[in-house]
Amino acid sequence: MMLLSMLKCKCPKCRKGHLFINSNPYIINMLSKMPKNCEVCGQPTEPEPGFYFGAMYVSYALGVAMFAFLFVLVEFILKIGGYHFMWIYSLVMLLLWPVVFRASRVVYIYTFVKYNAAANLRSSTATITKKL
Repeated sequence: MMLLSMLKCKCPKCRKGHLFINSNPYIINMLSKMPKNCEVCGQPTEPEPGFYFGAMYVSYALGVAMFAFLFVLVEFILKIGGYHFMWIYSLVMLLLWPVVFRASRVVYIYTFVKYNAAANLRSSTATITKKL
């Protein structure tokens, strides 16, 4: 359940609200735009100033993992020479950069903000109260 919420870029506290204003990471001017708070549970998307500087380390780890995967794929499975590997890796990283950027932010906030089932109950109760 948590992995699915992370892939959908949902709030780590309630797993229902959206972490990003626009769900498409390839709209570059909206890439890092996040609402101030989750629209469902009110969890701040930036718990403190400069919070996402730590996401750079997650991004680095994702880049290294992608490098290792592509290296094994290109060198040992596809048997393409080393010079071509760098072109392939550069192209893949360029194409996946927006996805890696967002994934690193999602992984980082999920590390520090824990799921709270009561946040879902509060938001459901508030919605029902508003309808009455």
